[in-house]
Amino acid sequence: MPHRFFIILKSFYQNFLDLLFPWQCVFCQKESDNPYPLCSNCLKQIIINQDFICPYCSQLIIKPHHHNYRNKNLYLRALGIATSYQNPIVKNTIHSFKYQNLISLSLPLANLIIEFLEQSLFFKNLLSNSKDKLLIIPIPLHYFKKIKRGYNQVELLAEKVSCHFNIPYNTKILKRIKNNPPQVNFSAKERYLNTKNIFDINKNNISLINQKIILLMDDVYTTGATLNEAAKVLKQNGAREVIGIAVAKG
Repeated sequence: MPHRFFIILKSFYQNFLDLLFPWQCVFCQKESDNPYPLCSNCLKQIIINQDFICPYCSQLIIKPHHHNYRNKNLYLRALGIATSYQNPIVKNTIHSFKYQNLISLSLPLANLIIEFLEQSLFFKNLLSNSKDKLLIIPIPLHYFKKIKRGYNQVELLAEKVSCHFNIPYNTKILKRIKNNPPQVNFSAKERYLNTKNIFDINKNNISLINQKIILLMDDVYTTGATLNEAAKVLKQNGAREVIGIAVAKG
C-alpha cells in the first residue's frame, strides 16, 4: 500500500501537469475544464438511465422478483445500464478509453455508473438489505490481451465504484481462459458461440463467492452474451445471485 505522502505528491504532480497542459476533449476537441479529456459541456449531454431492468424482457424492475419463472439459459437476476452507447459522446469516450490509452477517462465513465447507482431504487434496496453479501467482479481480459493493452479498462471502473460505495471487489476470482475475438461485428448467434466456455473460476478463491451477490461489471452491454456466460460460471460455483452492471448499452 503506497504511503499517503506519495499519493498526495502524485496527485499534486498530476494537477500541476493539468494546469500546464490542459486536456482536449475527445468529442468536441475544445480545451477540457476537467482533469481528463472530456469537457463538462459534453458530460452534461449524457443522459443517465432511470433504474435496473430485467435482462429477460428489458422492462424496469419494480418488484424484488420481477419474474416468477427461471430460464435455465439466463443467469443474470437484473441488469443496470448507466447510459446509451448510441450517444456519440459516450461511444467516443469509451472507444478512447479502451483503445487510445486514455486511462484518465476511467473517472468520468465510473462516475456515470456511480450516478446511475445512486439514483437506483433497486440498488438502494441491495445496499440496505444485503451490503455485506455484495462483491464486485469485473469482466476479465485474457492474459495476452491485457498484456498488449497494458490494462483492463473494466478493472479501473470497478475499482472506483468499489471505493465510492465501500463494496469489495476482486479481480482474482473470474478468469478468461480463451482469447476470443472481439464481438463487435458478430450477430447475436455468433456472439453466443464466441463467448461459450471462455471463463473459469480460480479454484483457490472459489470460497470468496459462496452465497455472495455478485455485481458483475463490464463497459458495454450489447446482446449480453459475455455477461451471461460469466454469470453462469459464477452461479455454478456458488454465487447466490449475479447482477450485471455496464456503462452503456449498444
